[in-house]
Amino acid sequence: MRLRGLLALAGALVALGAPAGAQAQVTPAQAEQLGHEAYRYGIPLLEFLRIRSEMTSVKAPDGQGNAPINALANARAFARPSDRTVVAPNHDTLYSLAQLDLGKGPIVLSHPDMGKRYYDFEFVDPYTNVLGYIGTRVTGTRAGRVAIVWRGHQRAPRGMRAIRSPYRRVWMIGRTLAQEAPADLRRAHAKMRRYRLTPAPALRSQRPGKPRKHPLPTDGLAWLRALDRALAENPPPARDKPLLARLRAVGVGPGLTPGKGLAAEAVQALTKGVEAEAADLPGSSRVSVLQDALAHGGWLYLSSRVGAYGTDYLLRAQLAILGIGANTPAEAVYPTALADSGGTLLNGANSYRLVFRRGHLPPARGFWSITMYDFDGFLVPNPAHRYSLGPTHPPLVRRADGSIVIAIQRARPAEHDVNWLPAPSGGFRLSLRLYWPRPSVLSGAWEPPPLERLP
Repeated sequence: MRLRGLLALAGALVALGAPAGAQAQVTPAQAEQLGHEAYRYGIPLLEFLRIRSEMTSVKAPDGQGNAPINALANARAFARPSDRTVVAPNHDTLYSLAQLDLGKGPIVLSHPDMGKRYYDFEFVDPYTNVLGYIGTRVTGTRAGRVAIVWRGHQRAPRGMRAIRSPYRRVWMIGRTLAQEAPADLRRAHAKMRRYRLTPAPALRSQRPGKPRKHPLPTDGLAWLRALDRALAENPPPARDKPLLARLRAVGVGPGLTPGKGLAAEAVQALTKGVEAEAADLPGSSRVSVLQDALAHGGWLYLSSRVGAYGTDYLLRAQLAILGIGANTPAEAVYPTALADSGGTLLNGANSYRLVFRRGHLPPARGFWSITMYDFDGFLVPNPAHRYSLGPTHPPLVRRADGSIVIAIQRARPAEHDVNWLPAPSGGFRLSLRLYWPRPSVLSGAWEPPPLERLP
């Protein structure tokens, strides 16, 4: 009995001292590896919060998508090449954006009857997973109201549809299809002015001012401290427990202090791992997607797990860098061309043709378009001020045989039966958007045609 009691006491003491003891035993090599893992795990959350801080740093909605917390910001115009807050903005819909805080109760979104105009409202959690949708595909186009509710803390108003979030902080990304023609823009604006969030915040001023930049720390230890604060304010989902149990050894987790209890060499290695991953991930992500594209005729197809990442932390980190806030495939898919049919990276030094034959147009119930970006994912300045092509970007020229030919090159083409999408002088990528894609897209039965480089 006495021996068993001593063993039990020793076991209890070991358990109580496990975190500090585990930290003391972490080698520099292990700490560096955990630094890499911590960055991949944490960058989507910190990017979400960075965007949130920048968007809400104004005193009133500014007509460009920025507004105080719980205020709706309707963008009056499409994204421009100078916009750098979000990667790969579309040029087909006007955004209605809001950063929600459910701490004081549910927020109710209302919208008018949308008629035949496509729209959607996507709700994204701090870990960049999609919580749900309101829009043409899911709820139809009749006028409606929905409550965004902090699950476990609040109830939705009786009889009202609800989006239930396990998090207090939610990013609402609304998209309203519009054409650049002034008459259609006016009609779209009229619909958007009737979007409402209630209760609306009391604004301190009608002059928004300029949004302030909130760059993330570049020092590895400071970055980890920011992550620990973010994890404490946005408690991680249960599925992340195994990873967080490993990261706890280096002080990464809610309420922890990074590097606490580690030897100096291990702290340096941990910092090195974070900073190395921060430097490497953008490039390695591009290499990864390029390899996938080359294996599929130059086109990159995103994973079916986009927007519902589970424990695929690498995919989630890559999307946070390459296109945060992406829709789930049921709402939209984004085949992206990175190389031509011969496997060579796209470059404005060359001219290309993309041909959609009659009967083989992109199959989408909502809309489709193709948009030009530079290799970093931003719109490309050009004298024609043309960034996208598609049925909602008239005039879309068809050839006599019913095909649609898109000329992708720097100079305006001489042919009159092609559609010109201006290219930059250097490398670029093309994103084909299919909103509310048909089953043939989701199953892979339909694929975009290859890009042919002209001799």
